[in-house]
Amino acid sequence: MRKTVINNIILIVSTITVLQAFSSCEKTEYTDVWEDRHTDQKVDTIEVKDNWYLTDHISRSAADLPDGREMTTFGLCISGNELFAANEKGKSVDVFDLETMRYKRSLAYNNRTAAHDVCVEGNYVFVAAGNMREVQIFNKDDGRYLTRLGTGVYTGNVSWAGSVAAGSRFVFVRDSKERNIRVFDRNAISAEQTDNNTVYARLSTESHFIGSQAEPTALPFDMEIIGDSLYAFLHNPGLIYAYSLNDIEKLKDQTPLTKTTLPAGMKIYSASKDSKRNSIWVSMLSGGKTVFAEIAAKDFAVRNFSSPIRAFTSSDKQTFPARPVMVYDNEKLIFTSGTGVERWTIGNNPAYIIKPAGK
Repeated sequence: MRKTVINNIILIVSTITVLQAFSSCEKTEYTDVWEDRHTDQKVDTIEVKDNWYLTDHISRSAADLPDGREMTTFGLCISGNELFAANEKGKSVDVFDLETMRYKRSLAYNNRTAAHDVCVEGNYVFVAAGNMREVQIFNKDDGRYLTRLGTGVYTGNVSWAGSVAAGSRFVFVRDSKERNIRVFDRNAISAEQTDNNTVYARLSTESHFIGSQAEPTALPFDMEIIGDSLYAFLHNPGLIYAYSLNDIEKLKDQTPLTKTTLPAGMKIYSASKDSKRNSIWVSMLSGGKTVFAEIAAKDFAVRNFSSPIRAFTSSDKQTFPARPVMVYDNEKLIFTSGTGVERWTIGNNPAYIIKPAGK
């Protein structure tokens, strides 16, 4: 009997021990866990809406020139990392660093460089010297005066040089004599001659020429080679004249004129190529305001200026001068302001629109 009791006690103790062990194993601990949960959301499209704006305004005037010279700018040209500005009143072409807009040097000859326009092509700088009745030619690298087109007097073949454009073969001068554009063959131009007065061809400008009521000499006028054509912009009558370079070489004086009459109230002052984007920037009058507009090359070819890729209009926020001649380079718009040169940089603050899949 005693043995049975002892065995029962041992059994009870063992059972308690086992239950305690199970109880210990089944003990549950609760812990708060905080973590981010991310599920990829598939999207169909990410739409980017560009918001273009102008920033970093810089201006240069006579105060930035040495020797107390005055400044009245008419034409502009970019070559490499330099900006060439035709300064009629200062009788010079003033050169600025394109990135900083700091003055670097000037080109001038014998107090005769009454510059109305400038064009740099290759290693030469061609300067339309207005009422000095010549186009002066300088060496771009060292600034040396080399020779001139015309004779410096009215009886020569440059009677009043209002604008100039140059390509690899020809130099074009918008002139007042006989109401035409004079064409000079660069193959026949010699720096050994004082005067280069032989004309290759004369392109008709009908009744419009520098010095007429439609094109007074006090205003700037632009002429540019774009693609395979020469363009002359006559903003007062609202016209654009174009001539095929191939026709000029083959037909000379018989080169036909392609004339575009712009819509009422629209005037094109100047044009500048953007080879990277295959577009043309123009300065123009539209809606009674000065506008800088980027035009697709295909639209420019058919003279469609009503659907610009980008456009900036003169306003209280950004004021543009009347009748500016403008050049473009690497998202920078540089233009004449009468008494100097101004530059705006184009910025972008895009907006991104994400559309979920299936929406």
